[in-house]
Amino acid sequence: MLSHTTTSASGTGVGSQNGRVAFDDLLQNQRPALLLSNGVVYVGFATHGNPPVYHGWVFGYNATTLQQVMVFNTTPNSEKGGVWQAGGGLATDLAGNIYFSTGNGHFDANLVGGVDYGDSILKINTAGTVLDYFTPYNQAFMETQDVDLGSGGVLLLPDQAGPFPHLLVTAGKFGTIYLINRDNMGHFNSNSDSQIVQSLPSILPGGNLENGNRISPVYFSGNVYFSAVDDALKAFRLSGGLLSTAPASQSVEVYAYPGGPLAISANGSSNGILWTVQRFGLDPSGLGTVAPGVLRAYDPANLANELYNSDQAGSRDTMDYAAKFNVPLVANGKVIIAGENQMTVYGLLP
Repeated sequence: MLSHTTTSASGTGVGSQNGRVAFDDLLQNQRPALLLSNGVVYVGFATHGNPPVYHGWVFGYNATTLQQVMVFNTTPNSEKGGVWQAGGGLATDLAGNIYFSTGNGHFDANLVGGVDYGDSILKINTAGTVLDYFTPYNQAFMETQDVDLGSGGVLLLPDQAGPFPHLLVTAGKFGTIYLINRDNMGHFNSNSDSQIVQSLPSILPGGNLENGNRISPVYFSGNVYFSAVDDALKAFRLSGGLLSTAPASQSVEVYAYPGGPLAISANGSSNGILWTVQRFGLDPSGLGTVAPGVLRAYDPANLANELYNSDQAGSRDTMDYAAKFNVPLVANGKVIIAGENQMTVYGLLP
């Protein structure tokens, strides 16, 4: 476990002492998946719930020696800005730069000397220096209403045709999908998000604390897939470096909180399957699961075509109660689900 007595960053924000902000392992919680890049393991942190004092952090550790090689605090002169991403991992490009999104917190990076990046998408290098960022025009609303941009992870897309080959896509609690040029992310425009490649405002249900997108998108064969709270799975066609302004297809099933964690399996560019887990719970806190989850498989070319679900054979394939944000793992012809009480493995019948 990281120790708050040995890990700190320069800053004057909440919890700071003598110009240093300490990492407090009592309050912080690892939220996103790990990233292994060029021999370094990167770890992101937000918190347990929403205590009065916390920050977003990213640490880098040598994968062989576990020596700390990088420390980055998202809000060193203020507070919050957690790296949540609903379990989705930090992302990296071929140059080794690291991309991630932050949750509600103070933002002042547009001001001279500003170093706080609440509700932003960040591009940092391996030394923890900010290279570029994007912050939505309505960040102040996101901060005060807890409508995190960083509730869902970021997806780096394959190189695209058109003027902006290097793209990133994400969506948060507000329900807007953002398509961003990784070579020029746009920073902050107080009037609109017109500086980025494309935004699809409110294309997903969202706008308050309890709904919006909390699942990392996935990509396959020219489509980007989202699963927002209280919404169907939706596919958006990516062509010429732009997303379709309406879903190309969507599922019949509607997914309650937190949406359906997404995974793609394929044989190269063929035989694609979109996998997800449907969770049944009582409230947006994620507590009170009331029924076993359902593993579902869809034709990624048409999400209205469900290929399989774990309830269709009676009790034979019933899975455990689903744990929120846990993505199906597909490997060696098996689909592995980590539930609340057990691990369930699916495969072809003998």
